[in-house]
Amino acid sequence: MFPTLFKSGSFELPSFGLLMVIAFFSGLFLAQKRAPRFGLTSEDVIDSFLPMLFAGVLGARVVFIAQEWGYYKDHMSELLTLRFQGLTSFGGILFGLIACMIWCKRKGFSFPLYGDLIAPAFLLGHAIGRVGCFLNGCCFGGVCPPNFPLGVKFVGQELLHHPAQLYDTAMNLVGLAVLLAYEKRPHSPGQTFGLMFILHGTARFIYEFWRAGTVEDVAAGKASSTYMASLPITEAQVAALVLVVIGAVLMAVFGRKGMIQQELRTA
Repeated sequence: MFPTLFKSGSFELPSFGLLMVIAFFSGLFLAQKRAPRFGLTSEDVIDSFLPMLFAGVLGARVVFIAQEWGYYKDHMSELLTLRFQGLTSFGGILFGLIACMIWCKRKGFSFPLYGDLIAPAFLLGHAIGRVGCFLNGCCFGGVCPPNFPLGVKFVGQELLHHPAQLYDTAMNLVGLAVLLAYEKRPHSPGQTFGLMFILHGTARFIYEFWRAGTVEDVAAGKASSTYMASLPITEAQVAALVLVVIGAVLMAVFGRKGMIQQELRTA
């Protein structure tokens, strides 16, 4: 693993932080390329992405602290760290979504249509971000079977583990391809956005099976996820199912307006 890509004196370039930056700008670039087809300019996209970025990072941190309050209540000095550590994607999605809705209302732009615009950018950014998790050595999977060809030895772990982060990257890239194919078919504004939640939530649900490994893996500190009490699913899988339900509801609600073919201008 390469948690630190470059170090000079006291300066360190963390791989996770760098990949997060690359993920953000990759999503921004894709959204800017798509913007004219949705009646927006590149400047509009930048104007919307900045508040979503800050809200997303804040939300990812706040929700993570809430999840791990048992630890942070005894380590208050670690609450305001500026490093890319202790984040959860679900908090980022929630706060980023709120920022998105506020921006659309302030600008008078259709929220469903804007959701369709940024949906592929989100999946692309998440896929790249997971590569950062892999390089950082966090969010790894459970213990691999002996001689498993894809097994990776992560820092601090004696046995080979599934590179679950890369599995999640692959699934979100497949989801991106499905999303781009779907939006070429007749649909109502907002349904592509809803499908994004379904695809991402499904990928996260599946990813957790690799990430958590067995109950014994988690108990022994050999995996990086947490089961819900005695239930056979993790906390993240519950959140992932919520995303799937949200996506299904969005597709149904927006679909009531009738199946239409969006006549988007060619960028």
